Amino acid sequence: MRNTNNLQKADQFDQIIVSRLMSDDFGQPQVKDANWYKSRATIQIENAIQGIFKATNQYEFTTATAQAFAFIDAALNLEIIDIAEKAKWLDDVAFAVRAQMIEESA
Repeated sequence: MRNTNNLQKADQFDQIIVSRLMSDDFGQPQVKDANWYKSRATIQIENAIQGIFKATNQYEFTTATAQAFAFIDAALNLEIIDIAEKAKWLDDVAFAVRAQMIEESA
């Protein structure tokens, strides 16, 4: 004998899942998600730039620089930042690289 309450709940759950899967905006980020992704991207880029400043050897320096460029390019490709923001971040990376190179060569 079937329990009709469990069957009804499963059917209702299935309807919710199917309606969500078939919605027009399935898999698309919501407005609040865009802000979250931008804040995460910004944190990653800032941490990579700080890693450039804090690098104590060539490996750390190269890794942090590569991460910064990768995070900036990924954010641009995912349209989290625009080209003007990319230019600003690249200036910040260039400043960090110059500061680190001058300090190490002195």
